[in-house]
Amino acid sequence: MLSQQKLHEHELATKYPPFDPLKFEQFFVNFRTTDSTLIHLIDQIKSSTVFTLDTESILIPYQLNKPALIQFQIILSESFSSVVLIEMCHLPRAYEHTLTLVKQFFQTLFNADKNIFIWGDSRELHNFCSYNLFTCDQLDLCNPIDLQNEFKTHWNKQHPHQPTTSASINYSELACELSQWLDKCRTTSSFDIGLDRTLYHFNSAEIEHYQSLIRYAVYDFLSMQQIILKLKLIEHQESNINPSNEIITATLNDLTDMARDDDQHDLPTTNNFEPISPANIQADSTPKRQQTLTKAERRPIHNRTSILKQRKRYYKNEIIISNIDRRFTIKQIKGIIKYYSVPYSAVKFSTSSTTRKQSVHIGIRSPSQLNDYQHQIDHLFTTSHYNRFINHQQTYRSSSKR
Repeated sequence: MLSQQKLHEHELATKYPPFDPLKFEQFFVNFRTTDSTLIHLIDQIKSSTVFTLDTESILIPYQLNKPALIQFQIILSESFSSVVLIEMCHLPRAYEHTLTLVKQFFQTLFNADKNIFIWGDSRELHNFCSYNLFTCDQLDLCNPIDLQNEFKTHWNKQHPHQPTTSASINYSELACELSQWLDKCRTTSSFDIGLDRTLYHFNSAEIEHYQSLIRYAVYDFLSMQQIILKLKLIEHQESNINPSNEIITATLNDLTDMARDDDQHDLPTTNNFEPISPANIQADSTPKRQQTLTKAERRPIHNRTSILKQRKRYYKNEIIISNIDRRFTIKQIKGIIKYYSVPYSAVKFSTSSTTRKQSVHIGIRSPSQLNDYQHQIDHLFTTSHYNRFINHQQTYRSSSKR
């Protein structure tokens, strides 16, 4: 059976050219990673909405697989991305500030407004919760998109006479779709040994072996990006980061939410947002059409950008409470938050595109006490809380009429 598989892989390698990834910049996350690198990556996550994610585990006989590596891609444009290899067996120590930033990295990523594509069942990610970098609730909030199912549906439509009936996709189908061959011989390798060359001293033979593992780990999920583009699952997007500033896009709902926050006027308007940008990405030149706009025409564009920057600042430190009762209004939620003496900057709703469950996002003014505030209010805004809240309101009104 094994020889047949190798023969099939050889046939595909002969038929198709090797996989050619789009341009990317590579990062490792482990106990050698600096705080500035993690802050840079967190800013990149905030500036993007499309990501791919994959995992590698170690096979242990007669035991559950050992989670070892998370591969993560921040798609900054159709032709450039940042690739992050998170080495779970070589993380910073629990008391180090770097580990707090790693947790913030995942907190920023696993958000309802992010489109995270994975290959297969999202339950694989739940095995990594044992490292206490993120929770199962956070994973459920972000609703990862199973790209394997999307590709299977696409393939069966395009090739009705040779449909895919198995749960997984055959490598030959991917090779046919991309017209490229991705070598999968490293699937069961030891990804827990520490791939970053700064971790330990390696000789030349070890370096070559480790580079082959890194190449497999990176190419395995970079191919997902090309499938996403091939299937046109995301709209055309340019890089949201450049050395001088941030290119901000918004929908009508974003501006509507800002207008509904009825007490925003009491907040400071100074702009302290300074995005960190990669030095090797050149700023796009200003389009000629924008250069020729009159002062009056530029004013609403400037105002819109300023509003969105202000909005981003409000939610820089936020508490997200998921699966809330839809009957709560923004005004009611603000009143309850004030009752609990939690200093907030803004409140908005978001709705999952798959489960249709509603979450509330609460921007916090005092980030140093974020965890304390979360413990105070994360049990609120459920259906039972809404019923108690309405009963209390009715009782109060009845007593005031007497």
